[in-house]
Amino acid sequence: MVMCVTVKRKSGRPAKVPGEKGTKERIFDTAIDLFAERGYDGVSIRDIAAAVGIKESSIYKHYTGKEEILDSIFEYFLEAWRQSVAGKWSVSSEAEEQVVSMGLDGFMAMASGVFTSWLGDPRMEKIMRVSFIELYHNEKIRKSQLAFLDAGYAFFESSFAIMIKHKLIKPIDPKVLAMEYMSFYMNALVDYFIMRYGTMSGSFLQEYGARIKEHTAFITNSIKP
Repeated sequence: MVMCVTVKRKSGRPAKVPGEKGTKERIFDTAIDLFAERGYDGVSIRDIAAAVGIKESSIYKHYTGKEEILDSIFEYFLEAWRQSVAGKWSVSSEAEEQVVSMGLDGFMAMASGVFTSWLGDPRMEKIMRVSFIELYHNEKIRKSQLAFLDAGYAFFESSFAIMIKHKLIKPIDPKVLAMEYMSFYMNALVDYFIMRYGTMSGSFLQEYGARIKEHTAFITNSIKP
């Protein structure tokens, strides 16, 4: 006599596969995608839940609401800056030693590398698009982006001042030089994420990578003593 034994399977979602995104991360990435496509006001919690493939109530297990999701997106953006070489910089003797040891060419290569490493991340590129959409009517994002921009200016101004002190570059006003250096990047970002958004087939770096190298070479050669 043969006995048949029925094994009852446990219901529910399968065990997480190593490397698979958790629910909170999927909510985070999906929100970035939707905010970049439609803007913050054009997306609801229901939209995010549907795109993730979960119940609307499940989102509230991870976030208090849409505003907290947006806050977490820009905290991620700012943390990436803080963890970069530029974000850890300080006006100190150690920073001065680093600038001098790198020299002009090394510093410029490092600076452009920080920028391209950010926007080489597809997630960061989408966040940049969200920021350009929202900064016009979201005071919190506007202040966040202004703080980020001011930190960038301060970083380059202090670094150029060190190079002038050690005669690594021409004696140019470091504040003006910082503005000139960063103006290219600001123009490129506005061009890609606003003026020509959706009309270019490549990523930001695919479209502007060569121009970033040209800009770096132009500034470097222009300020050498």
